[in-house]
Amino acid sequence: MEFNVQQLERSNLYQLLVGCILPRPIAWVSTQDLKGACNLAPFSFFNVMSINPPLLGISILKQASERDKDTLANIRLTGELVVNIVSQQLAEAMNASCGAYPADVDEFELAGVAKVQSTTVKPPGVGEAPVRLECTLHQCLTFGHGTGAGNLVLAEVRHIHVAERVWRDGAIDDVALQAVGKLGGDRYSLGQPAFSLSRPEPGLQRG
Repeated sequence: MEFNVQQLERSNLYQLLVGCILPRPIAWVSTQDLKGACNLAPFSFFNVMSINPPLLGISILKQASERDKDTLANIRLTGELVVNIVSQQLAEAMNASCGAYPADVDEFELAGVAKVQSTTVKPPGVGEAPVRLECTLHQCLTFGHGTGAGNLVLAEVRHIHVAERVWRDGAIDDVALQAVGKLGGDRYSLGQPAFSLSRPEPGLQRG
C-alpha cells in the first residue's frame, strides 16, 4: 500500500501513524491548576529526549475546540508536572482517566488511585505507580494549527521515585515493571516477551 499524506483525511492519517509507531510508552501526567485542583491524563506521544539536561518529551494534541487540554493549560500556568509510569495493574485506572472530563473533575478520584505528595513539585503523583518522575517545564513548542496540531512539552526531570518492588541489582527490572504500551485503536501491550541483542564492539565498522 502507498499513501500520499497530502491526500489523506486527518483522522485516517492519525490512525496510520499510530499504527506504524508502536508500542508507544504512556506518560500518565498529573498536574495542578493555580487553585490546587488536580488533573490526571495519559499521553502516548511520549519518550526521553535528552540526558544532559534530562528531558522528557510529551506531545499534547490540540482539540477540535482549539482550547488547550487541562493538562497543557496547567503546565503552561504552573510549569510543573509528574509523569507516572503505567503498569499492567494500573491499565484500567489509566483508561478511566482519559475521557474528556470538565476541568473540575478530579481524575485521581474518578480512577480510584491515591495521591502521593511529590518531593520537588506541587502536583501529586499516583501512589500506586511503580515509577514517578517529577518535572518542571523546560520548553513548549507548538506545531501546526487546528485539530491534531502538536504541543511538544519538554519537561526537565527533577526527581525520580522508583518502587522497591521493581528495583533489581541496581536497575529497574522491566519484567517487574510490567509497563503498558499503546498500540493502534483501543489496543495496548506489555513489553514481554523481551529479547536481547549485544551492541557491536567499539571500532567495528558495520557494512
